[in-house]
Amino acid sequence: MSEFINPTIDISTLPKFEETKLKPLQKAFFNVMLIQFAIFYLILLAGMVAMYFIDKQHFFRDNFIYLFLVWTVLLILNFLYLKISFAKKGFALREHDVIFKTGVVSETTTIVTNNRVQHVALHQGMLSRFFGLASIELFTAGGSASDLKINGLLLEDAKKIKESVSLKINEIVSATTSSESTDKVSTDEEQLNFNKDSDEI
Repeated sequence: MSEFINPTIDISTLPKFEETKLKPLQKAFFNVMLIQFAIFYLILLAGMVAMYFIDKQHFFRDNFIYLFLVWTVLLILNFLYLKISFAKKGFALREHDVIFKTGVVSETTTIVTNNRVQHVALHQGMLSRFFGLASIELFTAGGSASDLKINGLLLEDAKKIKESVSLKINEIVSATTSSESTDKVSTDEEQLNFNKDSDEI
């Protein structure tokens, strides 16, 4: 029996994912975000205007200017947040994993290794389809929700990523199946030899 060895690893020698150069999302995706952003605030403004005319208590009429100022401030702040958050997002497809970084105040980097991925999905919403964009979702074992979703990819790039990750999944499954088959054959041979030795005795 081989001796169990568990050496200490020097953390400073481990590869740093921070050194990976991330690819930004497509600029056209910012237009998609802006359209969704504009629709939300226009609906909010329309609701305020409607309340201005139907409010019998005159709360909206008396305070409409203040409500409109609040709406304007929120609009500007959310627009700035949207712009900064878009600039902060980036992804990278590596040989063994996929990296996605996001966050404004606090950054979050998600790394999903290929050997954990069980399914890859490609999606296109109405606006994304208009701009030729798509999103990729990676699903790992033990969950129905995706562990990683990357929006704002060119459709062709999304297809390439899906194909690449799917190929890695198939390679890992094939290697695992081959290893299990080899182990089973080895076990069967050992059992056969044991039965043969027993018969000779």
